[in-house]
Amino acid sequence: MLAENRTNTTWRSKDYSLLAASFIPAAILTWGIHEGAHWLMGTALGYDMWITFNQVGLAQGSYTSTGHQILVSMAGPFVTWIQAVLALNYVRQSQQLWSYSFLYLTFWTRAVAMIISFLANANDEARTSLLLDLPLWVVPLLSVAFVFALTFLGSRALKVGWKGNVVAYLAASLVTAAIVFSDQMLFMG
Repeated sequence: MLAENRTNTTWRSKDYSLLAASFIPAAILTWGIHEGAHWLMGTALGYDMWITFNQVGLAQGSYTSTGHQILVSMAGPFVTWIQAVLALNYVRQSQQLWSYSFLYLTFWTRAVAMIISFLANANDEARTSLLLDLPLWVVPLLSVAFVFALTFLGSRALKVGWKGNVVAYLAASLVTAAIVFSDQMLFMG
């Protein structure tokens, strides 16, 4: 284990350092399974798909049905929800502060995507809302509320406190910037 199990509420600076560092593998996993799920669903449905660190799309053409577009759009959020449930279970069992990164990022990624949907482009859940003739915010809000509730429960179970959540916020901001900017530099040229 990266650190001994903690049953008290006193986290040391070493624990916070491990939490911050754990956001690197957590981000690789979170983005990888999320984008991979979109790609896998599209490919399973017979579409030629492209994938980068932060995006997936059709290589050419368009979806043959609204149902297919919804399935591809929601495949990423669906695996992110599964990750949140599994991460909460692990957080509760392990009582390891570093494991919180795998849970926190599920909330962070969906919340940031929801904000971007309101400001610029409809994300997975927002696109699904529109395809279902719902207001843009309905599916994103439900998604964010779900992963927020699990993250809140995990935070309480670990007694993360304000320091741990500030570390999580800063680390999540950094890994998000690294992924988005590297994706743009490497693939969008």
